[in-house]
Amino acid sequence: MEWPGEPRGFSRADRNARYRRVQLELDVEHERYRPEPVSLLAPLTSLLHEREVEDAEDLLTMTAQVLRAFSGVGFRRVDHWEARPGGWLPLPEATHGRLVEPVSHLLKALSSDAWAPVGSAHSFAVRLSGPEPLRADLVVRRLHRERTHALSLDLWGPVPRRAVEDLVVRVHDRLPLLRAKVVSAEPWKTGSSRARRR
Repeated sequence: MEWPGEPRGFSRADRNARYRRVQLELDVEHERYRPEPVSLLAPLTSLLHEREVEDAEDLLTMTAQVLRAFSGVGFRRVDHWEARPGGWLPLPEATHGRLVEPVSHLLKALSSDAWAPVGSAHSFAVRLSGPEPLRADLVVRRLHRERTHALSLDLWGPVPRRAVEDLVVRVHDRLPLLRAKVVSAEPWKTGSSRARRR
């Protein structure tokens, strides 16, 4: 994992450094990407074939895998999601935080009339809320040989460095990452708990 100003392979001892905002780009190896036969994703694959939008299968399956990785560290509430081009998808109904599973909400949204624009989408954007006050904005793009930046992340904190690295490991457990690069990291300043967000 590459941090600004650090040589590749170098890691600071202090993994507790905190940041107000961290922007990352994750590269997925096109040739090695194969959707995993995860039981939770099987209904999604079946639905896409039923809708005859198999072209979007890689995009949505990869989105589902990323959502599962984020869910595993507490980012379970969907605040916004949309297909690009295409538009917004219906937001999940309010439910108890411990019962939330973003992939199930994605399946339900695609089961509605909102599925149609997804077939021609080139990317999928999601805003998630995690343990207070953490927030994540992510964009998942269709894989192409000529473009490797398949996933862009914005994490809003205070977020510890170790949490960023742990999250990347969880994504890597589900996707064949070539590289994880921190594009920018804005340090968290003492007393900035009410710092204004975008």
